Amino acid sequence: MNRRKFLQYTASTLAIGAGLPLAGCQDTNVAGAAFAPYAHDPVRAENFTNPLFIPGAEGPFGVLNVADMPLTLKTHAATFPILGGRASPFLLYETSYAGKSYQNPILKIKRGGRFAATLQNGLNEPTIIHWHGLHTPANMDGHPNDSIAPGKNYPYAFTINNRGGTYWYHTHAHHLTAKQAYGGLASFFIVEDDDELQLARALDLKLGETDLPLVIQDKRFNAAGELVYQPDPMEKMMGYLGDIVLVNLTPNALHEIGPRIYRFRCLNGSNARVYKLAFVRGKEQLEYQVIGTDGGLLDRPYPAKEAFLAPGERLDILFDASQLHQGDTVFLKSLAFDPMENDGAMGMMGWMGRIMGKNPMAHTNSSMRLADGLEFNLLKLVVAKAAQGPRETPARLSQVQPIDIKEATARTVRLEMAHMRWLINGETFRTDAFPIEARRNTVEVWDLHNAEHSMPHPMHMHGFQFQVLARQNSPQQIRTLGVHGSGRTVSDLGWKDTVLVWPGETVRLAVDFSHDFGGDQTYVFHCHNLEHEDNDMMVNMRVRA
Repeated sequence: MNRRKFLQYTASTLAIGAGLPLAGCQDTNVAGAAFAPYAHDPVRAENFTNPLFIPGAEGPFGVLNVADMPLTLKTHAATFPILGGRASPFLLYETSYAGKSYQNPILKIKRGGRFAATLQNGLNEPTIIHWHGLHTPANMDGHPNDSIAPGKNYPYAFTINNRGGTYWYHTHAHHLTAKQAYGGLASFFIVEDDDELQLARALDLKLGETDLPLVIQDKRFNAAGELVYQPDPMEKMMGYLGDIVLVNLTPNALHEIGPRIYRFRCLNGSNARVYKLAFVRGKEQLEYQVIGTDGGLLDRPYPAKEAFLAPGERLDILFDASQLHQGDTVFLKSLAFDPMENDGAMGMMGWMGRIMGKNPMAHTNSSMRLADGLEFNLLKLVVAKAAQGPRETPARLSQVQPIDIKEATARTVRLEMAHMRWLINGETFRTDAFPIEARRNTVEVWDLHNAEHSMPHPMHMHGFQFQVLARQNSPQQIRTLGVHGSGRTVSDLGWKDTVLVWPGETVRLAVDFSHDFGGDQTYVFHCHNLEHEDNDMMVNMRVRA
């Protein structure tokens, strides 16, 4: 009897013993799972009729140029129409400039520009902003220790030294990140440089038209169309999944395109769900080009037909629709995969909780109907415009200088569980402990090793970006995609700040701790499954001067 059959048998036996219905004991947590349709479910293609929300020059997700312009970002509780125009409680960053109002603005700035903002906390609980992927002094980074109380302000001022690329900002409130980010406190932070501008000119790309930021999130809603965030004990341990998938806060999103090249800046803004991105016409997977990851453009375009995107990661994609015809339909999908959450005793309990719609310890109801690893649609693209002149993607995009590791210090970082808690080298977060210490202007090579009896962990480093050197002992679904040397997938290329580590796998990465900030700098290293983070799968990382 293989592991999956054993788990099914065990779950069924326990369900009978607990008086639970056997109908819930279908294999619904693995690829090819049984699925019962429901309103707004993303599996049924016919549901995709809602126009994709496109960022404009103001309003929700309005694009705001912020170089050398002091900004005030006020957090407050509001409402936002998501399902069928029904207002839902929502958390917003709000600001105004030149007579225009912005909610969760997409901040845009050129490399080398000076960014200044004041966070005003209008919530009834602490909060702070983390500038995800940006290289800043520690006191500008949004460390959870810097969370401010209701009614308080926090000033930010730093120079943008990052390469051009797709970054983002979100709450990092201590023990409240998952709840606040799920509630809405997140948006894009786009950095431009010469390479970015050259690419835009070469392909005639315009932000908000043919260059589209896409934030992908899974949510749960109640009968009134209101966001629901009520994780039970098992979901706090495994991660909170939703069953309605939003792209730019649009359920069942539809977008009309022309037969030309489009840029999609894909951000996984979900709390815990991993996506496997593919463009599919009928039953045919179409090739696309990956041109960037977390830290900006790659050296050249890399062809792909599927790629994983974990919480916190970004994948910059060029999709060439020039060979399509008017009336053609393509779906951006998340393909089926094994979520590998059924490894070990705790993984089995999480698997049982999700297949039975109940927490096996607390016996509370769960409204999550979209199984992890199931295939479903994200965005429907319809060719509805006449053909335009063809454009050719540049053969070279940017320069990605490899980190010199000849004199690097080696470090092993182990991800594991003990006593019902996820650990990093046996540690959970303590505000005054510094389990990881490095020296300024040194290079380290880290081996991130995930225990075999575990689940996937998207590991995120604050303050510095890194380069993935290798994947070892990867599961088959990763080995199939690991064609870019040393087991690396296309999602591993270039500069990264978040990397997904699968059970039993070791991911080797290089980190250059060079900076010109004064004194010691303390950041954090944590899992970007936000329920894991809030339950202290996080450690301080101090860089000594």
